Amino acid sequence: MGIWNAADVVNTVLAGVGIALTAVGLAVVFWQVRQARGAAEAAREAATEAREAMARHMTAMDLGSVQTGLRALQDVLRRGDMEYALTSCQSIREQVVALRGRSLFQERSERLAEHTHVLAILVRIEEEIERDLQTAATGDQAESKPRMDVAAANSEISDAIDLVVGWRQDAVFSATEVPSHEQHPD
Repeated sequence: MGIWNAADVVNTVLAGVGIALTAVGLAVVFWQVRQARGAAEAAREAATEAREAMARHMTAMDLGSVQTGLRALQDVLRRGDMEYALTSCQSIREQVVALRGRSLFQERSERLAEHTHVLAILVRIEEEIERDLQTAATGDQAESKPRMDVAAANSEISDAIDLVVGWRQDAVFSATEVPSHEQHPD
């Protein structure tokens, strides 16, 4: 049987077309899988960026709360309401401690050192307030240590506020962004 009949030719052509269509179909499937992987990677990157932006936003909000609390503490100290000042100082200190684990402080050693400095200021002021309250409670005016120097304490708090403002700017602007007021022409 050396001669093919028409049915054999049609079957061979159809088989060849089927193989060609299968190859094209597989190529399309591989191309779509590759596109889907690219889309999935892009979605993963977008989710990561959104999560980081939300974390920066939350940190900025928390730092705004610390800044407001520090300013209020200055006012309370000026009024001489030491019990309320103690409560305020403790609350602010707790807020600052909670910030320590944020990436803003973990990624830059100088920020971590500043964080420690602000905590030291708050602890020192808290101790001075405690001492003044204890002195007032015992009625011991002959205490060897002088009463709290409110002006000096408020000066230290102002230094802490300056640091918090810097932290807040760092939290708002990512490492690649430069605030518009700091851009320099090339």
